[in-house]
Amino acid sequence: MNDQSNDSAFTVQSKVGRASSLVIDLLLPHAKVHEICAEIGHKFNESPYTPMVVVWMFISQVLSKNHNCQQAVIKLNSWRIVQGLKRVSSETTSYCKARLKLPEALFTKLLNWTSQCCEESSNESWLFRGRIVEMVDGWTVTMADTAKNQAEYPQPKSQKPGCGFPMARMIGLFSLVTGAVNSVALGQYSGKQTGETSLLRRVLHRISPGNILLADRYYASFWFLALSKTNGIDLVARAHHRRKIDFRKGLKLGYLDQLIAYHKPARPSWMSKDEYDVIPAIIVVRHLRYKVEQKGFRTREITLATTLLNANVYTAEELADLYRKRWQVELHIRSLKTQMQMEHLRCKSPAMIRKEIHCHMIGYNLVRMAMLASALRFNLLPSQISFTGTMEAIEEFAASLRDQTDHRTALWENLLITVAEITVGDRPGRQEKRELKRRQKNYKLMKTPRDPNRNRYATAA
Repeated sequence: MNDQSNDSAFTVQSKVGRASSLVIDLLLPHAKVHEICAEIGHKFNESPYTPMVVVWMFISQVLSKNHNCQQAVIKLNSWRIVQGLKRVSSETTSYCKARLKLPEALFTKLLNWTSQCCEESSNESWLFRGRIVEMVDGWTVTMADTAKNQAEYPQPKSQKPGCGFPMARMIGLFSLVTGAVNSVALGQYSGKQTGETSLLRRVLHRISPGNILLADRYYASFWFLALSKTNGIDLVARAHHRRKIDFRKGLKLGYLDQLIAYHKPARPSWMSKDEYDVIPAIIVVRHLRYKVEQKGFRTREITLATTLLNANVYTAEELADLYRKRWQVELHIRSLKTQMQMEHLRCKSPAMIRKEIHCHMIGYNLVRMAMLASALRFNLLPSQISFTGTMEAIEEFAASLRDQTDHRTALWENLLITVAEITVGDRPGRQEKRELKRRQKNYKLMKTPRDPNRNRYATAA
């Protein structure tokens, strides 16, 4: 028993060290960026704005409350002076040009690396039946109103030209255990093959075989239930609202728990004939229904559709508890859009927009890694720690961690203690109406572009 506990303590300590190393290193120019550049064949000239420096500045920029480029350059000069290097010009032109030169593949691979580090640092006791669970959900973002952005991500047709913002639809795959983003997909807000299910098909292959995908009823179609089995994963989702479910039919596994056959529909337009032929004509799906008796929930009964068919291994109570945790993905998206101010993106071209999104995700994973390190050190669950508090703590400690090399270990220990102390409240089943106390300012909405208005008012004056 002592040997096992020592081994366990050693494993936890090594995972804390790995998480600590990642967070501290990404608060500085990191050699991993250079490694990825060599892997993808990206060549660059030696200058103050190397890819390592630019990626570090970009990540620091999205983690900061002030997202402007000027603040990022000021931060660079502060670091260079501490390192005994010559300061660069305070103009942001060189920094912006350096960001533009970086390939999108660099940010994609860096995001994959950070998500993998998060999974490797997690505690096995946090898993569901020894399996990794990923959650999927979608949201929208707006961006700077430029001609390039409008061409690739046009604003809704209900808005007049010049009166709206380019809008894109996104989905993300989040780890249930760590909260980290594993993959993202981006597309137009409206049009053919731009919905959340179409975006999920792009990244479905990135879910490792053996994992479980947790989703809402939008994804519980025949195709995703079938594709999940084809890809070696399992799906747990709320049953699709258009499917009529009769618990008097099928093979009964228990009360309001059944196995039922789904028959393959006609081939949809987005699927090739070869892909259609691979999918079996019939798949077996498990339905189970349970009641939500807590006050404050709008739904009293929830019906799940899942490919986890063994009721002895995956009981109805466990699956109901697992689906309830799906709400965490809504909180993760809120953290990205509100706390990290990702709801409106600032870059002026589609390529830079995609890089900005990936930097938000990398920075988000960086915060999650700090939460993981603190949770492992103090025997907590990552979900008990405040994301906002951790992000604010990292921002306050970041300058000292960069500059105070002699005291970096002590500073990091204090950061972990601070993060562990900023916990979230446990408020199960809280009842709060969807209403605002503070009223928004009642400005009129634009109905014509701004420049004609300005000229008309100037003429009238």
